[in-house]
Amino acid sequence: MAALMAATAFITIGCQNDTESRIAGIYEHPALPGQTFEFHADHTFMNTTGAGTMDCIIKHPGTWKVDGDSLIIANDIQNTTYEFGDSITEENKTLVKELFERMAQKRPERTAFKIIDVDEKMLSLEKNGQITTYVRTDSLNR
Repeated sequence: MAALMAATAFITIGCQNDTESRIAGIYEHPALPGQTFEFHADHTFMNTTGAGTMDCIIKHPGTWKVDGDSLIIANDIQNTTYEFGDSITEENKTLVKELFERMAQKRPERTAFKIIDVDEKMLSLEKNGQITTYVRTDSLNR
C-alpha cells in the first residue's frame, strides 16, 4: 500500500512539474492587444499592460503554481510599477495610478483557473464556466 501511495505521489508531482514547464512562457489574448502574461520558470508572473492610447505601461507582478488541474495566480499589487512616456502629464499619471489601484483592489489576492489545455502554441484556462485561450508569443523555459 505504501508503495502504491508513493508511486501515485511521484506521478502527480511529475505531471505537475511537466505542466508547469509547459506553461512557462509569454502569452497574449487576441482581444487584449498590448497586454502580455508572462509565466516564468521560477514561478514569478508578470502582467504587462499598455494603458490604452496613453504613453504608459503598467507592470503587475505576482507568482504562479500548478495545483492539481488548476493554475493558481497570486497577485502582488503593492509592487506594481508604471512607466510613463514624456507626453504624460503629472495629472494623467496620478489618474492612471488611481484607476489601476481601484481596479486592483477589487481583484482577489489569489485566483484559480482550471487548466483546459497547454502546448507550444497556446494556454486555455477556464474560470466560472468561461474558457479563455491565450496565444504563446515566446518561451520562458530558459
